[in-house]
Amino acid sequence: MTVRPAYRYKIRRELGKAVGRRTLLADAQQEHRPVVIKLLTFGPDFEWNNLKLFEREAEVLKSLDHPGIPNYLDYFEIDSPKAKGYALVQSYVEGKSLQEHLKSGRTFNEAAVIDIARQLLVILQYLHSQTPPIIHRDLKPSNILLTDRSAHSQGQVYLVDFGSVQAPFFQPTGTLTIVGTYGYMPPEQFGGRAEPASDLYSLGATLIYLVTGLHPADLPQQSFRIQFEAKTTHISRPLRQWLRWLTTPEITQRPASAIEALEGLRRLQNTGSLSSLPRSQLSHSRILVSQREDRLEIVVPPKGFQPEQVSSWFDLSVIGLIFCIASSITWVLLWAPVGILAFLTGGWGAILGITVTPFVAAIAGFIAIIRSQTPASNNLLRQLHFHLTDHDLTIYQKSIILLRRQQVLFKVNREKIDISVQGKDANTLRICGSHYFDRYRLNRQQLGLTVTEFKWLAQELCNGLGVSLNN
Repeated sequence: MTVRPAYRYKIRRELGKAVGRRTLLADAQQEHRPVVIKLLTFGPDFEWNNLKLFEREAEVLKSLDHPGIPNYLDYFEIDSPKAKGYALVQSYVEGKSLQEHLKSGRTFNEAAVIDIARQLLVILQYLHSQTPPIIHRDLKPSNILLTDRSAHSQGQVYLVDFGSVQAPFFQPTGTLTIVGTYGYMPPEQFGGRAEPASDLYSLGATLIYLVTGLHPADLPQQSFRIQFEAKTTHISRPLRQWLRWLTTPEITQRPASAIEALEGLRRLQNTGSLSSLPRSQLSHSRILVSQREDRLEIVVPPKGFQPEQVSSWFDLSVIGLIFCIASSITWVLLWAPVGILAFLTGGWGAILGITVTPFVAAIAGFIAIIRSQTPASNNLLRQLHFHLTDHDLTIYQKSIILLRRQQVLFKVNREKIDISVQGKDANTLRICGSHYFDRYRLNRQQLGLTVTEFKWLAQELCNGLGVSLNN
């Protein structure tokens, strides 16, 4: 460690101050350029852990080279009569933090949020691509600088403060140290665990702060999930879905990398879906999708009768048999009263019986078909509905003959839902809630869907829920 002479840097002003720390704007005398000096000084409140974090930031910055990260310039010891400690010198970025922008009254529209998100994801992609990955662990509005906007950009984004990083050359000790900021930390960081997806959660929480103007900790939570939707009706549903995806409490349900998050954002903007399946493959699909601000409705019409398939003939035969049995029983039950009526009233009763009895028997046959719960009636006469709101997911059936009649098959709170497509040929859609009994399975072949349609259906549900599709 070297000791730099005081005249090398000329202090302009103080940028920030905390216990044992100061951040100064200075001029490098030899290079003739502005720099930022972070000072860590010894004093009554000095803690050795702060020195470890300070040294960690210096070492990390020294190893990085990215236009979105201020450059490491110098690190030296301070030994003067007025102060003793250490100094870290970085290139100066003329910009304010996102937190300062918001406090000054600036608002960020959807285009601005997306622009900032993309720039930050590029920076995170660089950090996470190091071997092993460098996890920032404290991404938040005060650690993100934004320069003045230009004609084509909201401004250049810089990520700062690398004192909390999980870096390859800093091995964890036996003592658990929780780093991060409450409200921006994903659940796994409270247990000392951090992965690339942890930074993505912090990014999502930061963007939620930009679109709501509220600290994530001040927003309601349910099952550890930030409930921000009610405060973000001014942004598009695809962007809300993407933010919900990033801030999923379960780490396995988030995008695994910044690249995946970027790709998901691109797909949502272009197609309104996180699915990678081309829409051209679904142009002739039977699936109907209705999407509003507060709900998503997906309808799968009945498979229908297909003359070339033996199973369709079997379904038709079963329905015909149900109709015949029900109408025949009704005819037999009506025969005695109709015969008595004909005997008592003469010809008019006989005419009435001959006219009314078949009609009533036919109605009974149709009712039997509608009420029967057989695979044949499901295939030919019932459409399946997926109804997703901000509160729950409901799966129910409706008869195409009596559309008002519906039968609820499955209902579960939307929080902690896991959706997966299973089977060798992607034949089973599995939906699981937080409880053991909150489970439901759908068979692709019974619905009469192709593999592409089936995966697309699963992905649309995941988009609405803000979770990843598992395989």
